[in-house]
Amino acid sequence: MQITLRRSLILIVVLVTATVANAKPIEFSEAKSIALSNSNMIKSYQAKEKAASYRHMQAMGGYLPKVTFTQTYTKTDEPANAAFSKMAQGRFDMIYFGTELPNPDYVTNHQSKIQIMQPIFMNRQIMFGIKQAKEAYSASKFETERVRQFTLFNLHRAFYGLALAEKAMDVVKHSYDRTERYYNTAQDFYKNGLIVKSDLLVSESYLLMNEQSVKEAEKQHAVAMSQLQRVLGTDDSIEIVWTDPELTFEDNLENYTTEGLKSRQDLAAMKKYSRVTGLENTKSKVAFLPSVAVFADYQRNDEKMFGENGEGYTFGAQMNLNIFNGFSDYNKTRETNSTHYAMLHQISDKKLEIKSEIKNAYYGVITSSKQIEASVKRVEAANKALEITENRFNEGLAKVTELLDREVDLKQAELSLYMSEYQQIVEKAGLHLATGSLK
Repeated sequence: MQITLRRSLILIVVLVTATVANAKPIEFSEAKSIALSNSNMIKSYQAKEKAASYRHMQAMGGYLPKVTFTQTYTKTDEPANAAFSKMAQGRFDMIYFGTELPNPDYVTNHQSKIQIMQPIFMNRQIMFGIKQAKEAYSASKFETERVRQFTLFNLHRAFYGLALAEKAMDVVKHSYDRTERYYNTAQDFYKNGLIVKSDLLVSESYLLMNEQSVKEAEKQHAVAMSQLQRVLGTDDSIEIVWTDPELTFEDNLENYTTEGLKSRQDLAAMKKYSRVTGLENTKSKVAFLPSVAVFADYQRNDEKMFGENGEGYTFGAQMNLNIFNGFSDYNKTRETNSTHYAMLHQISDKKLEIKSEIKNAYYGVITSSKQIEASVKRVEAANKALEITENRFNEGLAKVTELLDREVDLKQAELSLYMSEYQQIVEKAGLHLATGSLK
């Protein structure tokens, strides 16, 4: 049984050692640069940001003249259309009207036309469209920054999660070594009649449990590795080089709350979108104003394409006034008004959500700090208790079960300490994320 345990553990250690040996050492600052460069979500929102900028340019183009070229081909023997084509070509006379119009031959016409339309006053729709596009573009920038900060938060969790897994591997390995040593001592004691068979079996079960712990730690290490690889966008093995994340903390919840309500990018984006809905509401109201545009066109009509007959210019102005549209515009105004108020209510709820997130992260940092202090003392006490119990066991004054229990206490205390340190980093990162200041 002992040989099997050793072989299993040696195999695990060899596999992990080989993985680490081929791993790429990386500090947090380097991991941060890689994560921000490779994040598909950041790239996606950057593309959306560009799209919003192009929509803004499209809206500004509404003030520019519209120039169109059309080429039309017709062939008809219908009297009215045939006469119109002849007239457009400048080849219509009284003889045609008196003899051929009732039953004309087929008339072929190629119309080449260039038209320019210049908006003068489009019931302010263009102006409000530009303002809306500008606000939406600003909102998209805030959204991109928010995604960037979420990426950094996930990096903190994944990077230091792998560091935690590596520390846990070290803890359970040392625990296994101690348990194996105690088991070997228990075997000697049993052979010499100093302990009973049940004590030996108990020590054996502890050794088996620690072997399972090593395997579980290896699994957790592999999972943590894959999570960090996903954040970094790589399949390469990674070796953590421990560096301080330099996340600050001050004991002032009010300042964090004020900063969050001022700096949160998702809240800022919602405010921008609320301006978009407000402008849409105003735009629907001014749709009742008239629109004015001037136009000019140049055209040729001929039996041949690009012929020179029927050449002429047309100039004009056009005004549209929306008098009645079946209450569509009226209900459009009511719709946009309701949409705007819905956005305002969402903003109010978002503010409450931000306050709750900040408070949760703030007290999470405080709690984890206290847990670290308690865990440090617990590790010291567990170390001392194990040392005393081991001395008493060697002198025959303590049972092997007491010694193994103290060993488990030490292992749990060390794992709890590392978990508290990891939790403090995550909570601090979460607090900076909640305030919109994670860099």
